Parts: sequence; structure tokens; C-alpha cells
Amino acid sequence: MESRVAEEMLSSLEALETQSGAILQFLKDKGIANDELLAPYLEQARNASNIRWRAARLRINRLLAGAFESAEKSKETKADESTEKERSTDRGRQVQIADAERSRMGDDDDDKPKYKTQPDQQKRHRA
Repeated sequence: MESRVAEEMLSSLEALETQSGAILQFLKDKGIANDELLAPYLEQARNASNIRWRAARLRINRLLAGAFESAEKSKETKADESTEKERSTDRGRQVQIADAERSRMGDDDDDKPKYKTQPDQQKRHRA
């Protein structure tokens, strides 16, 4: 998209340069004006053009900055979503590993006591 905008802008500038050059050459060839007569007009046009181009640069920079910010936010959002998805996947893997470990160890039934006491120790604790 940026290249298309730049191409259109450059072709417009090329056309303007061609037209202004042709008009200037026409005026000189017909003897209507020479460099001395045109100097104050060219200076005035240069000043006006400078102001217009400053304003155009500011507008373009503002538009481009907004476009770059939007693109950057979009990248950050996608990166955040990807990171969250990875974390979720990692949590799921950790749960699966823990479940598999419990199954392998035979600890998947929480109702069973983990350590059995000797019958004579049970009698001592009751007394």
C-alpha cells in the first residue's frame, strides 16, 4: 500500500514539474519574461509552496504515525493472543503430565490413605 501511495505521489510531482518547466520555457521563448522579471514571482511561489509543503508533511506524518501505531497495536494484540494460547497449552500439558504421573504412581484415588500404619501403632494411638 505504501509503495502505491508513493508511486502516485511521485507521478503527480513529476507531472507538476513538467508543467511548470514547460510554462517557464514558453514564457522565456516568447520573450514575455526573462529570469530577472520572473525572479520575484518565483520567490513568492517558492515561499507559498514551502508553507503548503510543510503543512502537507505534517498531515502525512500524522497519518503515517496513526497507521504505524495501528499496525503496531495489531502486532502486539496478535503476540499477546499467541502468548496466552501458548501458556494455556503449556498449562494443559502440565496437567496432562501430572495426571499421567499420578496414574503411573497409582495415586489417582484420593480416598486411599497414602501411608499405612502398622496394626500395633494404630492401637498405641488409640490408647
